[in-house]
Formats: sequence, C-alpha cells, structure tokens
Amino acid sequence: MIRGLAYWFFGGIETLFFFFLALFTLPFARHAEDYVHRLIGIWATVLLRILCGVRIRVTGIEHIETEKSYIIVSNHRSFTDILIGHIVMPLQFRWLAKKSLFRIPIIGWGMKWAGYISIEREKSVSALRSLDRVRERLFSGKSVWIFPEGTRTPEEVLGRFKRGAFVLARDTGLPVLPVVIMGSDWLFPRPWKIHRGEVTVDILRPVCYDEVAAGESGGKEALTLFIDAVKKTIQTDYDARVAHNR
Repeated sequence: MIRGLAYWFFGGIETLFFFFLALFTLPFARHAEDYVHRLIGIWATVLLRILCGVRIRVTGIEHIETEKSYIIVSNHRSFTDILIGHIVMPLQFRWLAKKSLFRIPIIGWGMKWAGYISIEREKSVSALRSLDRVRERLFSGKSVWIFPEGTRTPEEVLGRFKRGAFVLARDTGLPVLPVVIMGSDWLFPRPWKIHRGEVTVDILRPVCYDEVAAGESGGKEALTLFIDAVKKTIQTDYDARVAHNR
C-alpha cells in the first residue's frame, strides 16, 4: 500500500517534470517527434525500473537491424506493456493506439507530440485513414508497434488477431517483428499495490509475408496463413516461458 502510494505520488511529479521539459524544449528540437519519443523512453524507465523496482530481462535483440523498419506485434497483458516497449525496443517506433488515450491530459498530449497514431476501430473510415498514416511513418524509416488483439488479454491463450498489421506487412513488404511479453500483468494486481517482479520480453525472428505465403495464390487465404503463423510463433514462445517458470 505504501509503495503504491509512493509510486503514484512520485510518478505524478516525474510525469509533470517530463511534460514541462518537453513543452519548453520541443521548439528547439531538430527532430521533434524522435526527441519526444526518446523522452518518453526515459520517463518509462524511471517509472518502472526505479520507482517500481521492476526487473526486465530481454532476449532476441540480435534479431533487430536498427536501420530497418518493422511492424512490431506483441501480446498485450497490461497497461504497463507500453512502458515496457519503450524501455526494451532500440528503434524509433510509433504506437497505433485507440483514440480515447489521446484525450488524456498530459499523457495524450505527449503521444501526439511523439507522432503516435490514433485509431477508432469501430469506424471503418477512421481505421483506413489511420493505416494510411501508419504507411507514411513506415516509409519515412520508422517502425510501428501494434497490439493485434486490439485490447488487453490477460488469459494464457491469445485472443483473435485483427488483420490491420498483417495487411500493412503484405502491402509494404516490411517484416513483422513478433514480441512476447510475460509478467507485466503481475506488476499491478490492484492500483495501489505493486509487485516488484521480473518481466521477460522475447524479441523473436522477423517474419515476412512472402516467406510464409510462398506458393499461395494470395488473397484472404494467404493472409490468414500469415496471421496464423505469427500468432502461433508468439503463443509457442509464451507457452514455453510458462512451462519453464513452473
């Protein structure tokens, strides 16, 4: 309880500090979005590693070529997954996130400054425009991180993957970078209670549409095969981690 209260108190102060730091220094930044993205990474590191005492173990960094763009997809178990992503991923990436998050004072403003992309999944026109903005980011040399389940799924079995990330990979020819996050849902069992546990992040080998769908005629069947292959890759790694920890 005391640790939780201390986290929210000092975390609030830290958030205000980084907000005003960005506000007053942003006009002088050469690459504004990249600059804010790096600031958010430092903010996230202080929140989790220092204030929460979370240990984060990362494997698979060698699968990343930092000069390339990727469509990053991962399971989504906790709101802290976004903070974890900033800490572990050595790429300039942009989140595809639901529009309601951008309405949150300070947090939402920071997301806009960093060039993150909002989406209204219930509105097809808005979703298509968001995907067009994602393509612009990808072609400018950035990567994009998408939770293909669309929402948090704390169960052991992954939820249904939405098609958006995989359509982008097919249409742009860019690889999908699967990421597995384990342990983030244990950090905050209740808002005022914190577990100082360990989070494991596995960065897996990139998967390309053409490799998986080779020999297929294309269309819906090939895309489904691609989605299923990436989902199986993430689920298999997650299950192996669960078995190892038992």
